[in-house]
Amino acid sequence: MAGVVRQDRKPSPLLIEHENLDDKIYARLKRMIAEGELSPGQRILQEKLARDMGVSRTPLVNALKRLAQERLVEWVSRRGIYVKRFSMWEMAQLFEVREGLEPIAARLAAARIAPAEVRKFRQMFDGFSKRPSAAEVQRYLKCDRQFHWRLVELTENPHLAAAMESVNIMISAYQVGVPRSLAESLPEHQAIIEALGRRDPEASEAAMRVHIRRSVERLWQRARAEEAGR
Repeated sequence: MAGVVRQDRKPSPLLIEHENLDDKIYARLKRMIAEGELSPGQRILQEKLARDMGVSRTPLVNALKRLAQERLVEWVSRRGIYVKRFSMWEMAQLFEVREGLEPIAARLAAARIAPAEVRKFRQMFDGFSKRPSAAEVQRYLKCDRQFHWRLVELTENPHLAAAMESVNIMISAYQVGVPRSLAESLPEHQAIIEALGRRDPEASEAAMRVHIRRSVERLWQRARAEEAGR
């Protein structure tokens, strides 16, 4: 019928492509921050970054706005955009959030974990010396991140995973690594793994809580020392 405007037109494929591009740039920037390609305190040069990524500034700015909402970047008036640098005080607070979430992950994972997964965890932390080299410390940091994140994955709880991802990205952005020595934290990892191997939710939760609580206490000590030294 003439004069009738149809309301069932398909969305523009350009709009879909634009939305996908925003998401891809956001994910790429987030990964760059987590992996240290963009380091804490580094200024983000929008023109250069857009050129390097082969995109226009508009989707890049959209992605940066999302990262600012997540406190991974910050807009400094008349100076530009910077990767967020977290203070030791903020790191202690982030680890307090870990203290609330990761024992839950350990409890849930204990009920679901397979023997093969436990063996992988044991192998992961085998072979570290009491006086590790710099290369060993870096390998331990990688194992630490993989272990803690794998426990979250084993819970099969997307809400817990989303909450933990946000915290982990911020911790990675600061690059604090393990707040205590390998000699201190390695036996704690082993205690968690043994509890998981017994499929004991209560013991797994308790062992994880002890592990994170000791790191929280150490970080608060550092935060207060920094505050006193100013």
